[in-house]
Amino acid sequence: MRRLVARALSIGADPSDDEEQRLRKILLLTAAWVILPVAIVWGWIYILAGATGAGLIPWTYAALSALSIGVFGIVRTYSWFGLSQLALYLVLPFVLMWALGGFVEGSAVALFASAAPLFAILLGHSLLAPILLLVYVGLVTVTPAVVASGAFDGLAGERLPPGAVTLFFAMNLAAVPAITWLLVQAFSGGRAGMLLAARGIVRRYLAPAAADQFLADPRRQELGGEIADVTVLFADLGGFSTYAESRSPAEVVELLNRYFAITLPAILDEGGTPVQLPGDAIMAVFGAPIPHPDHAIHACRAARRMVTAVEAASADTIDAPRFRIGINTGPALVGNIGSEEFRKFTAIGDTTNVAQRLQASAEPGQVVVGPATAAALGAGAAVTPLPPVRVKGREQPVHSYLLIDDSTT
Repeated sequence: MRRLVARALSIGADPSDDEEQRLRKILLLTAAWVILPVAIVWGWIYILAGATGAGLIPWTYAALSALSIGVFGIVRTYSWFGLSQLALYLVLPFVLMWALGGFVEGSAVALFASAAPLFAILLGHSLLAPILLLVYVGLVTVTPAVVASGAFDGLAGERLPPGAVTLFFAMNLAAVPAITWLLVQAFSGGRAGMLLAARGIVRRYLAPAAADQFLADPRRQELGGEIADVTVLFADLGGFSTYAESRSPAEVVELLNRYFAITLPAILDEGGTPVQLPGDAIMAVFGAPIPHPDHAIHACRAARRMVTAVEAASADTIDAPRFRIGINTGPALVGNIGSEEFRKFTAIGDTTNVAQRLQASAEPGQVVVGPATAAALGAGAAVTPLPPVRVKGREQPVHSYLLIDDSTT
């Protein structure tokens, strides 16, 4: 049964469809498959009530709807499929009501058509929805004149007896909101599922806290940024090139994924935002996009946890590469760079450049920090002065310090 449903909802699928288009196709197919058997049952009930011609009208709807689905499976044109389904759903209930003799004699069966504009909005036909609403109002308005003209007299066969008219009133008044509720639930559930999946994808590419901010405030997604006081962490695997020379690409990727799996959580736990994973390296920002005052301390904690985790994971491998880490604190332009089509969140400026140079000066397993970071750790921090590091574009070298332990941070 599940396989049959999956095949029924895959009609008209196209490899070029994006997630939004695929969702709309599935939702429209769901609506068509739900309403089709209802139309068949409605037709049987009219026939059993003695109005054979009236019963043929819902069956005509079912046949044309099935034909529309079949054609959609061939042409895969969503706009045509939506228009054909909505047009049938809007017009044929009125034809049935006119054939039965009007609002009362037809038990107001045209109520089914009232949902067409709503379905159009849910299915992404936002421009078509007001047109369908106007057509619906127009059909309601002309109904007395159409019935009085006698143009549809005899189409239904025998008129329904009073008891059947009352029964159909109850059925129409119950069925229309029930079907509408069912389809709206399906539409909202499908869209909610899609949004949940999208948020899950975003959170795999951004720190969860940063992803929440970008999803909650679209303005944060714009290109540009602002100056903020941050701590930038650069980590790269010393000895990685030598290690990779004697391993297959699959082994190298497995090592990187294993290292990232045990080090990225340390960054996230300390409130950092990983912004780049260039090859065997990591760049992370602390203090943005969510500001917090102790970002230097948290960056150093994360760095020591990264070193400890990799040491434990590679204890049995003699030539396993180790992270060498550089950390620097200061002002940076924090925001999004790129284009309208692609962008990324990062931190740019002298603070970032110095952090990268400090990382390059570190030995595997070492954490080297800049003077502002060392000062932020406080007087009791276990740091050892290292030779100054020369940075391209700077006249004076940068003082650097080896982070021995993070127990005071």
